[in-house]
Amino acid sequence: MSPLGETLRRARLAKGITFDDAERVTRIPRKYLEALEQENFGILPAPVYARGFLRSYAGYLGLNPSELLPFFPVGHMEEPKLEPLPEVKEPRTWSMSGVIAVAAVGLLILVVVALYSIDHGDGSRSLVQEKLGAASQQAPNVTAPAEGRQPSNQNVGPALALPDLAGVSLEEAIVKVKETGASYVVIGVREGDVPVGQIVDQTPTPGTPVRPGDLVTLVVSR
Repeated sequence: MSPLGETLRRARLAKGITFDDAERVTRIPRKYLEALEQENFGILPAPVYARGFLRSYAGYLGLNPSELLPFFPVGHMEEPKLEPLPEVKEPRTWSMSGVIAVAAVGLLILVVVALYSIDHGDGSRSLVQEKLGAASQQAPNVTAPAEGRQPSNQNVGPALALPDLAGVSLEEAIVKVKETGASYVVIGVREGDVPVGQIVDQTPTPGTPVRPGDLVTLVVSR
């Protein structure tokens, strides 16, 4: 037997915790808690769910889940296949300075067209120049950003590795995603014995670098 089951059993007995106590607090069925301690991985659900059970149970016993996960046989059964997630596009936003610049250019074009249509005499050119000069003085001074400089409203930040969120609660997962600066979208699925409100999958995969403006999809049991 690997250190996984024996470590869980000793920690539970040292704290005087019964399987009924652990089932009530973690909301993990007793048969799965016993399977983890006995390393009877054949009756556990798919690895993505069983790994979440191990995280919750180890944390409840005061153990570090990261030290036990390497002993968990991830490939004991086939991973569930999820349907492709719908593409989510963030709406394009316009800065106030850009809107003002476009409006000013449009106003100048309208003035030129109107003056050209009305004035046909010799003095039309001087009149057009006079109108254009007055309009240019009233138009706001909009300075284009220097070459290579990012606009101030663009999301800029360092890329951070996305942690493994499987098995944690939705609230905890959202906090960890916000720490990276990325946005998130939540999709609820029904997964039998998996506790409600627990993360069962994520996109991108754990360890993927994300930065502000990127989108993280959280699949949660409901």
